[in-house]
Amino acid sequence: MDGDGESASRQMPQPQVFKAPRLVSRPKPPVQQEEEMGNEIKLGDFEDVHALSVSEARAVVAAVHEARKKKDPENNPLRDRIYNDNQIITHFLDYLENFARYKEEESIISIGALFDTHPELSTVERALLGTLTPETADEATTLIPSLNDKLHTDELQAILDELNKMQDRLR
Repeated sequence: MDGDGESASRQMPQPQVFKAPRLVSRPKPPVQQEEEMGNEIKLGDFEDVHALSVSEARAVVAAVHEARKKKDPENNPLRDRIYNDNQIITHFLDYLENFARYKEEESIISIGALFDTHPELSTVERALLGTLTPETADEATTLIPSLNDKLHTDELQAILDELNKMQDRLR
């Protein structure tokens, strides 16, 4: 029997060890540029895109929304009502209405004219100033560090004072 015990242990198959397949992944494209808002604005792929403030976006979206509502059904084969009155559009319009600082078209045009007198400001800085509407130059340069080298504190404060005068506060 001693021989049988040895042969039985020899006949037991050894458990196989599972090896996971080697992970193969596609090479990732190199990161071209980090997006950051520092002393120099780096926006990556969005570098040359025109930025809008919330007030400007509200004016554009509201105009498109109204134009779609007025479309004649015969000239509207896609029946835009489906896309025009859905919940997402309604919430988006509500958001823009709540957070737009300048709701009158004249105010938006005046702000554009004010910013046109300062060509050193990028469209992103203009949009941020129009959306955030800081009260002091110190607050503005803290929120938008790239303004430090572009405008003197007094000049920036004059712009901010003008922006605050045009703000539609309780509408």
